Amino acid sequence: MNLRRIGFIACLLPTLTLGLDFAAPSRGGSLTRPINQTLQVKREIDNIFEATNAVRAAKSRALLHKDPKLMTAAQQYAELMAARDEMSHTIGGLSLVDKAQRVGYVYRTVRENIALNTDLDGQFVVYEQWMKSKGHRQNMLANDISDIGVGVAGPSKRTKRYYYCQIFGAPLSNQ
Repeated sequence: MNLRRIGFIACLLPTLTLGLDFAAPSRGGSLTRPINQTLQVKREIDNIFEATNAVRAAKSRALLHKDPKLMTAAQQYAELMAARDEMSHTIGGLSLVDKAQRVGYVYRTVRENIALNTDLDGQFVVYEQWMKSKGHRQNMLANDISDIGVGVAGPSKRTKRYYYCQIFGAPLSNQ
């Protein structure tokens, strides 16, 4: 093993140990997504989760729990929308049921909210987009859900937009 490789591994190890995402180099040698942008996206995911529960608490609804499977499904779908630069609930014919099944979430009920925005601002999306839309608001405040997954991706290459996805659910049983 040469010294450059050892140095790279030594620099990478603390990053992985801290749980930070490391963006892999592209063929051109530059990072595909700057680490600070990845941290901003993670912060926005947390902001959306917290804002959603704040809205639910204000309306005397039970707080939602982050479900790892729904988190994966929502992030994968946000990334798909950003990659295609398209906002749709059914890109490539992929239904909400398909999204839940692909990650192994066995559900009694599932719901979904999606959005796009030119800024990375999850609280704006929650309060100014989803809460002002009857259908999105109903999904966020539904009494038949206990779990949530949140995904954020972008900016898209062509239009520089950010894509957001919330998937809500209630498991069929304890998974």
